[in-house]
Amino acid sequence: MKNFIIILLSLFLFSGANCSYAVSMPKVKPDKLQEMQTRYFDTTDNIGVLKAAITTLQDSGFIIQDIDFDLGYVRARKTYKAHYVSKKRILGWSTVLAAATAYTVFSYGTTVYTMYEPSKRVMNEMRDKTIVFDANVFVQPYFGGKTKIKFNAVGKILQNADGYSFNKNAPMRVLRVYKSKIYDEFFTQTQNYLFPKEI
Repeated sequence: MKNFIIILLSLFLFSGANCSYAVSMPKVKPDKLQEMQTRYFDTTDNIGVLKAAITTLQDSGFIIQDIDFDLGYVRARKTYKAHYVSKKRILGWSTVLAAATAYTVFSYGTTVYTMYEPSKRVMNEMRDKTIVFDANVFVQPYFGGKTKIKFNAVGKILQNADGYSFNKNAPMRVLRVYKSKIYDEFFTQTQNYLFPKEI
């Protein structure tokens, strides 16, 4: 029984100590990433480019957090719910729950309270997660009467903290955006606002 309790405590410590975990990101060459994130518009109207970018962000559901027209910078955030399940976290808490259940059986039900925390954690892992999508846009003059615009996007999957002690704002996963389609859509829409087509 003593060894079983030690194993149970080890499982609790192993599964609960680290609320977030590192995720291996796909490797993208710096020059390729720079190419995806940057465009050059044939205009010297930096303010106009920045305003067009702001409109594009707002149309996509972003809330503007900070704007500096002098520096040509805007920061925006979008928050929404999405279904995301971490198999590693589910497996960890399910293992803890199984150990707590076995411990409860061996103790004739006197330690049933040990099942509460892992069962709540498992259910919590199955719920939709809060996704925070941060966007940064930089606009500056460029050679040849052009304006350079750079768009950087990072998504964060937050933990659910329904009454738990850990910080609900702590990201359980950080997703750096490497899909060129997302950047292409942003720049295309910004260009359409900047140079509207005549109907």
